[in-house]
Amino acid sequence: MSYIRFTLDLAVKEPIPQALKDRLPAIRNAIKELKAYASKINQGAANEEMTVRAVYHRCHHDELNTPCEPEVEV
Repeated sequence: MSYIRFTLDLAVKEPIPQALKDRLPAIRNAIKELKAYASKINQGAANEEMTVRAVYHRCHHDELNTPCEPEVEV
């Protein structure tokens, strides 16, 4: 069996433009819908791959002494 595998790691600088901010709920919903069809590759095998993961968090790497916020599941 073959898979279509998506890997996204995007960082959008704040403040987020209003046009994008207005679309974020729809984008999250689309990711959530796609995630519902996802399955682990080689589930139960020694080489199992976690391919059912969609999270986001607020990152503070560019701010001194400020930890990133917790990940939120999509």
